[in-house]
Amino acid sequence: MRKIGILAIIIICLFTTGCWDQVEIDRRILVSLIGIDAGKDISREKEDELSKDSSMEDLEKLKVSYSFPNIADFSPSKPTIQGDIYFTANTYSMEGALKEVCDFSSRSIYLEHVRVILISKDILSYPHTMVEILDYLERQPKINRRAYVIVTDSDPEEFIKIVPPIDKHTQINITGIMENNARNGFMKPVTLSELLISLEKSNSDVIPFMKIDKQKNEFLLDGSTVIKDYAFKGNLDVNETLSLNILNGKLKSGVKSVIQEGHPIDFEIYGSKRRTKAYIKDQQLNVDINIRLEGVIKSAYLGKEDFNKDSLKELEDKISGCMEYDCKKVLDYLQKELNVDVIGVNEYIEKFQPKIWKDIKDDPEEAFSKAKINIKIDTSIRRGGITK
Repeated sequence: MRKIGILAIIIICLFTTGCWDQVEIDRRILVSLIGIDAGKDISREKEDELSKDSSMEDLEKLKVSYSFPNIADFSPSKPTIQGDIYFTANTYSMEGALKEVCDFSSRSIYLEHVRVILISKDILSYPHTMVEILDYLERQPKINRRAYVIVTDSDPEEFIKIVPPIDKHTQINITGIMENNARNGFMKPVTLSELLISLEKSNSDVIPFMKIDKQKNEFLLDGSTVIKDYAFKGNLDVNETLSLNILNGKLKSGVKSVIQEGHPIDFEIYGSKRRTKAYIKDQQLNVDINIRLEGVIKSAYLGKEDFNKDSLKELEDKISGCMEYDCKKVLDYLQKELNVDVIGVNEYIEKFQPKIWKDIKDDPEEAFSKAKINIKIDTSIRRGGITK
């Protein structure tokens, strides 16, 4: 009986597997990048602003571009792909854009291979439309949740038109730039899944910001964009983004340069730990953030004697002092100007300090802006590199 049961399972598997939608690979458009920009009618984003005679389908709220590899000349004898091509739709919604592209395409649109989603900075001026976009992306099971989300300073179609000098594919070039900058600590990649979770939990997040270097015809990561309530709040440059990653305890690796005796010294961070403590003192919320960093000296200058115990301690204190100064500047910007908690203070209080959370939960953002946050950074140099 056991053998018969196993045989039956094998037969069932043979009849229930295969190409379920019966679409050949050469009849698919494997979209690798989606670009979303504001349309000419986006200022009429609220439904109550439309006249009774208006039709939603006639609105051009969004300009959506779908970029995909050009496999027209691909063959076993010539296994190369000649760059990317794209479709653009001007329509009222994300689903409307996909429908419009499908209407004039002879192939099936396939979104599971999307690796990059570019969102124009202009869209962030219209939070109602931004909510619609993210709601669509969250509801679609076929859109890759691991796709990187990036804010652009201009129309994403301009990025798609760029032919990178090394990689001929826009998506591959952008993901490579993202991952390289993440290793340097100047940026933290944000996936679609991470963005949706962060907005649901805290209604805010920090997204990488990219622009085009028009002289070199290349992409350039230019720090991060802070969003709150689905709208633009402010920008952080690359060094401020590094400080932010240190503050929120998410830095895995990075490089910090300091000047000593007129020469630059590069310190590569390969480990960080953050400890947070919240308490009420003199009727004011106090938060102590203690950060421990470990790393190695990557470069000093020729002729410098090997670091002894005293000089090493002096350099560690200098690096810690510089980082504390930079982190305090970023923190002051977040508290006083943006009033956005993207370093996880309220999240920590909600999880580990229920008594304090009970007092501030009605307006945690106000509590964050008025809190006294004390930053202490302790740096340990583990190695000084190979010397003679």
